Parts: sequence; structure tokens; C-alpha cells
Amino acid sequence: MSGQEPGKRPRRVPGAHSRRAIRRRDEGGKTWPRSRRKHVARLPDHGDARQIAAFLDRHPGWSAFWDKRDGVWRVAEDDPHSDLYAEDAHAGRVIHYMAAHS
Repeated sequence: MSGQEPGKRPRRVPGAHSRRAIRRRDEGGKTWPRSRRKHVARLPDHGDARQIAAFLDRHPGWSAFWDKRDGVWRVAEDDPHSDLYAEDAHAGRVIHYMAAHS
């Protein structure tokens, strides 16, 4: 390697990763890095998260989490012998489910 001290690695240049690039014909052949990410994380509405948290504060026998890959609320009763489970993108629906089974 010319111009480098022996034993030193070459410095990485931003954007010079080993990513594959694709050419977009509609952009005049400009090269764009290909995304490795297949799913975009979806975040819940802040108000929905507050409603779920408020319900869980009043009903400690339930658990809930937001599945950001699928974009749904997943709720279940904390009893290991219970089959009560629901999933829905709308917080109101899972809250209604939990309230009906509490």
C-alpha cells in the first residue's frame, strides 16, 4: 500500500462500505446503496400507549406490548394457565378485549 505506514490499516472513508449498490434507471443511472433492512419499525400512537398504560395500571393481571415489526398491540392475561390473548393494531380493541375478560 503506497503512502501508508507499515502495519497500519487504511482509513475508512464514510460511505465506502461493502454494501451492494443498485442502479436506478429513473434516476439517470445514479447508484444507491441497497438497504439490508426488510421491515420498517412502526411505532404506536402516543395516545394509544397512554391508554394501554392507564388500563394496565388499573388491571395488574394483564400484560401488553407493541410489536413494532407487525405494528400491533399484543395483550395477554398473566395467568400461565390462561389462554386469553389478543392482538390488534388499534389500542381500543385490545383494551375492550381485556376489559371484557377481566
